[in-house]
Amino acid sequence: MTIHFLREGKDLPDLKDKITIERLRYAKTLKIFWQEIIKEYKKNKENLVPAEEYHNEKKDLVSAEEYHNEKKVLMPADLQEIIDISDKDHFISNSFHFKKNDEIPIKDHSKNSQLINFCYDILQELDIKSNIHPFYKYDEKEIKNPMDLFTIISKLENDQYTSIEEFEKDIRLIFRNCYIYNDIGSEMHTLGEALESTFNKVWAEKLIFQGKQKEKLKRVRDSDTDSSSELVTKQIQILEQNKDKLVYKQVVNDALLIALAYENLVADNIVPFIELIKTFLSTRSQISLSSAGEPVLQAIVENLLPLKYCIPELSLVMDGTKLKGFGRFGYSDIFILKGIGNNNISLELKYISLVGLIKTQKKKFNTNDLENLDKIIEKEDEKILLKRLYEYWSKEHNEIKQITIEEILNNGVNQLKSYMNIISKGKSIDYYSSGIFDKRIKITKSNPNKLKGFVILVIGFRRILWKPVEEITSNYSYEKI
Repeated sequence: MTIHFLREGKDLPDLKDKITIERLRYAKTLKIFWQEIIKEYKKNKENLVPAEEYHNEKKDLVSAEEYHNEKKVLMPADLQEIIDISDKDHFISNSFHFKKNDEIPIKDHSKNSQLINFCYDILQELDIKSNIHPFYKYDEKEIKNPMDLFTIISKLENDQYTSIEEFEKDIRLIFRNCYIYNDIGSEMHTLGEALESTFNKVWAEKLIFQGKQKEKLKRVRDSDTDSSSELVTKQIQILEQNKDKLVYKQVVNDALLIALAYENLVADNIVPFIELIKTFLSTRSQISLSSAGEPVLQAIVENLLPLKYCIPELSLVMDGTKLKGFGRFGYSDIFILKGIGNNNISLELKYISLVGLIKTQKKKFNTNDLENLDKIIEKEDEKILLKRLYEYWSKEHNEIKQITIEEILNNGVNQLKSYMNIISKGKSIDYYSSGIFDKRIKITKSNPNKLKGFVILVIGFRRILWKPVEEITSNYSYEKI
């Protein structure tokens, strides 16, 4: 296995870089090879024969290795590794063969060749930069919406994609299934997180260098005012002039990751947004583990959302019959406008301080103790984690109280439900009515649309739990002023 080989040779200088260079040399070969495998797989699937009959006809077939030797194309070791995988978490077998007289297509001449080649380039980069082998073929029967790389490659081969958005949707479905059907901390879950992180970076880079960003800015320019048009033109020029500079590349990459996470969020897929929060939290200093709290989390989340579509601490009149300070007002942590998406989203943020957790076990502790607890919680079974006790100071009772993490999560769900019910009522029309009471948002009567919510609970800097809230129908549209 490549991973084992790299691990054994970790002390050899530049080993990984040299292997990467070698794999790049065979990127085109890999693409052609897998195109041929898909064709042969379809034929074999329809014309399966008993093992005995197969051996009788073996003389008419050659293995993949023999085929490449005959064509005088060297096969890299990584490609042989793909064929030989038999682990239960890997789904490519070594039963594919080529007929001697088969011709491999050198170019894709379909009407969508530009789209197909763009997608193949993404897959090839993922193969080079991450471990994609476990996601080639997924055989779990109970998966509601199955998807794997083999299916994606097959759809590319059959010209079934009409846009890069469709391709991206299938890729992200693989990640979503991985997180749903594999326990947090398991090998497959960890591999999925690593692959998605690589995909996000590759995807953002490809959009930049394939002109995607330029096309979007051009559409804005054509539909906006003259002054805005000049600004967009200037932005395009700046990006083109500085596209090779690392700082510009990183800023644009970060902006695209935020945009992609936002688009997924309003499409009811919170996973990319959660991963973005994890990435940001991982950059925090461990010294701040003792001082982090919900205000810090609020600030982080606000910075990971497009300003135009994010309203932090949306002001609500919860009960118009009550006085201020006695349950009259409430504040929804983050209200996200759907923009081009399908759903308006309300987020309820909860932060569990490691100090409050460790105090239930010991009264004296230091920064190292908090960091060790953070690492333990990162991989702890969710059922065990939810039963952990958390200690806090209750202003209401003027004393120290204890509560489980599960209770905090459920309280967040109930709190968010009440906020969403108020948001769905639209604007507060008079002093005694409930509704939105915020000058930053314009509310108009509209056709029914969906309002969805998620509770995001962060523990320390390494573990995030999240829970969806049942959607509510609203007869209003919302726009930031």
